[in-house]
Amino acid sequence: ETSCFTAFRSGEIWYDTSGAPIDAHGGGFLLDRGVYYWYGSARNGMNPACCHDHGINLYTSTDLYSWTHRGLLLHTFNGSSTRRPYVFGPLERPKVIRCTGTGRYVMWVRGTGELNDPQLLAVATSDAPTGPFRFVGDQTDPFHTVYPGNPNLPAGYQYGDATLFQDPRTGRAYVYWRTRVNPQHTGFRGMELTEDCTDVRPGSDTQLF
Repeated sequence: ETSCFTAFRSGEIWYDTSGAPIDAHGGGFLLDRGVYYWYGSARNGMNPACCHDHGINLYTSTDLYSWTHRGLLLHTFNGSSTRRPYVFGPLERPKVIRCTGTGRYVMWVRGTGELNDPQLLAVATSDAPTGPFRFVGDQTDPFHTVYPGNPNLPAGYQYGDATLFQDPRTGRAYVYWRTRVNPQHTGFRGMELTEDCTDVRPGSDTQLF
């Protein structure tokens, strides 16, 4: 395996070590024990690429220039959620942390329905950053809103663009996310995660702006 990249090159296609274009849209990055992990939606070859994907791809690197494809970690699948037959196409915006409370790797990922509505959360865990990842809860339909929140349809905060942060000093973890435009103007919010990093702590709900 080789890579011709020894620097970042704006505007050029970025190839992995096998010579294929890197396919990790809307990625999240994890640095763990000297290795960088790049998780992102697999969308190459999709038509239209903006609206569907194959699932979540993983790449690894030790220098941020050369990336090796490690495979598809989660496959996109159809499901229904919250009493309404939402059909989920893409899995998007994967974010992974190594949870201090358990030592396990936890991924928060968005499931998006047709026509980009609704946008809901699914959580998956693994003993290794390379997987296999298993959804928490219902394996056939793991999607849900983040918190009771507001009377949207479905009820609760939808899970728009988001990220996870784990404080290296305290080990406490947080989620920051866009709840989407709605009549309640719930905006961009933050909440602390539970000890196992798979849910949010009641009472920590904060609107940031």
